Amino acid sequence: MTSIATQGRSRRRAAPGAAGLLALAAGALAAGCGAGDGDTTTGKRLTLATQVAPDAASVEPFTNALGWTVTLSKAHLSIGSLHYFEGAPVTARRAPPARAPSLLEQLARWAVPEAHAHPGHYQTGEARGLMAEPTSVDLLRGTTALAEADAVSGVVRSARFTFGAPPAGPFAAELDGHVVAVEGRAEKGDLARVFRARALAADVRSDATGEPAVEGCVFEEVFLDGPGVVTLVVKPAVWLDQVDFEEVAEGEDGAPAELEPESQAQRGFVRGLKKGTAYALSFAPGSPEALEEKDR
Repeated sequence: MTSIATQGRSRRRAAPGAAGLLALAAGALAAGCGAGDGDTTTGKRLTLATQVAPDAASVEPFTNALGWTVTLSKAHLSIGSLHYFEGAPVTARRAPPARAPSLLEQLARWAVPEAHAHPGHYQTGEARGLMAEPTSVDLLRGTTALAEADAVSGVVRSARFTFGAPPAGPFAAELDGHVVAVEGRAEKGDLARVFRARALAADVRSDATGEPAVEGCVFEEVFLDGPGVVTLVVKPAVWLDQVDFEEVAEGEDGAPAELEPESQAQRGFVRGLKKGTAYALSFAPGSPEALEEKDR
């Protein structure tokens, strides 16, 4: 597992693009910038640590919806930017609050009408944060530190995940121009397939924006009001949930067989990559080092 403490010392601050800065500034002005006096104020500028991790169900062997038990040996992902918004996620599913909301949070919810979004009608609302530095990770290596995000305080409910295109970072060469590459073994009864599934940026373009992105991902609802850590959990099990491996060729000498373009298996894989449920975000106050120590 990648050491957050080690990477935290070398993490450098992300520099958001002009559009991101304008969006954050607009959000801050619309809400009313707070003075830096320690008050819980909407619009106060923040810097947030960011990390990515796989979900536990994908690290262990899992069974997809078509009855194939899948064991992954590689899960490379090219990450672009992460955007955080106050609008409700596409699924409009929320985790129950861990505590009763404060008066400020109640007022914030009253001021922002509830939006039960659904596919094709995602409303982002105010921009709350942006992690803009692209990189690439091997999800099977555990938690990996990303660049810091520039943010403003306020309610966050959803996010946009963007695939990095072209790939950058330590696994760019292995991705070979793709934004995702997974390998593993799938078994069902007497059948077994060793496979490789990959996708290009063109395969995962959003219908809404035309960018290689997934809109309206769930960000566990929170009122950002101080420094902390945003964790992106990626779920490769969702990517492969609708893949029927029976049509995948048997590789020679145990080598992985590529999912063929336009095959049912490849289409199922691409559909999984574009599902918002494959990407879940949450926030926790404190430093990455403190959270890592707490999890031990």
